[in-house]
Amino acid sequence: MRRTSSRMLALAGARRGATPTASVALLLAAMGPAPQRAAAFAAAPLAVLAAAPRALGAAFLPPRGVLGEGLGAQQRPAAGARAAQHAFGVLRMMSDARKRVVFLGTPDVAARSLRRIIDASRAEGAAFELAAVVSNPPAKAGRNKQLQPSPVHALAEGEGIPVLTPTGLLKKYEDSAAFLDRMRELEPDLCITAAYGQFLPQSFLNIPKHGTLNIHPSLLPKFRGASPVPRALEAGVDVTGVTVLFTVFEMDAGPIVGQTKIVLTGDEKTTELLPTLFDQGTDLLLDLLPEVFSGAKKQNGQGCVLQDDAAATHAAKMDKAEGELWFTENAVYAHNKVRAFSGWPGTTATFVINAQDADEEKIKVKIITTRIRRAEGGAVLGVHQISMDDKTNTLVITCDDGRYVCVSLSLSLFLSMCVLCVVCACVRACMCVCVCVCVCIPGAYFLIECLLKCLIECPKCLVKRHVSLDSSHSVAESPH
Repeated sequence: MRRTSSRMLALAGARRGATPTASVALLLAAMGPAPQRAAAFAAAPLAVLAAAPRALGAAFLPPRGVLGEGLGAQQRPAAGARAAQHAFGVLRMMSDARKRVVFLGTPDVAARSLRRIIDASRAEGAAFELAAVVSNPPAKAGRNKQLQPSPVHALAEGEGIPVLTPTGLLKKYEDSAAFLDRMRELEPDLCITAAYGQFLPQSFLNIPKHGTLNIHPSLLPKFRGASPVPRALEAGVDVTGVTVLFTVFEMDAGPIVGQTKIVLTGDEKTTELLPTLFDQGTDLLLDLLPEVFSGAKKQNGQGCVLQDDAAATHAAKMDKAEGELWFTENAVYAHNKVRAFSGWPGTTATFVINAQDADEEKIKVKIITTRIRRAEGGAVLGVHQISMDDKTNTLVITCDDGRYVCVSLSLSLFLSMCVLCVVCACVRACMCVCVCVCVCIPGAYFLIECLLKCLIECPKCLVKRHVSLDSSHSVAESPH
């Protein structure tokens, strides 16, 4: 009789719209006198309810006559299920006020964002929890070409967070339907993307209650697209920044939730700037979450800044061929290319040794760092003078606009030149080149001696012997 009365009270309370406290008390009573069930429910109410919703609905099934003699046998189970659903919703709202967030990202910079979000979710009084992480599938990497998880995947797995790695989210991918079903089961309140690398279809964007926020490293609407930081540096902008926006079907065109600006010095590289922007963007996103969760800022644009599509610019994906550096270009532009393409694809320049002589050679050198030596100049088409600045250990090259660009000669640059030199030319011109020693001079004593000599004398001696300062040496001309 006790259990029947409890069920009746719970059902009646649910139907009458009882207060949350009363609903909890009624539901506990409906669970019966078993102490272990009550203890399990007290520890994790949502887990207990989610594990057996049908059983819970059956527990709320009222006996005949409770809701009136006219209630049919098919209607009574439906009434019990509605009562269970009501109780489940009340308890979910009360016992777990934290929002459920799913993070999507792939590379190192996204892992930096994820690290910050994990720490924020585990802080005392956090308003959200990470329900899952989504990343690109493991890809072959390293010399052995073994499958390696992405940095985001590895971090989430190490932190014990469930990881999903769909091949893609569009219908053409076989696992897309299963992934979307899993996302619906998770019932996320919000999704966060940071350099995920996959197109998000509308079927995905419709799932999270509060929408999907994206961290985009540019001041939108400028530089929408795949490579915003390299394209901004290539264009020589003085100010850049990061934008937190709602994701919509059109790429990077959603309502802006917030922005942070950064003033540039003119020497920053993509490899240095990109992590900084994602760090600042993540901190900005975390600061904005209360307004998103409260509904002050919505994916329909309410409380946000709508983008001016007419002012938008496109940041096209980089191509390896763009890394070729020609000093027939503007010196500032050449400098900005080195900044923009640092990391991948990098920038290279071809130097001609003994131009127009019988022993003419070409050496391709990877350019790591450049500086603008003389900001003002004049037209000097085809001159391309090369000089050596012993004090700063740099090559000073005159570009077509008469301005100077300085190429720093670091150890990395020296090693790049060594690897790319023709072996016979290296033996003839510079016995301290380590690659030549390894190939042409067997014997550990000579190898060690020459390697030490490389570290001490190069890259200065290499430059003086390979790229002389007289008029017979020049920079390769652009084929364009």
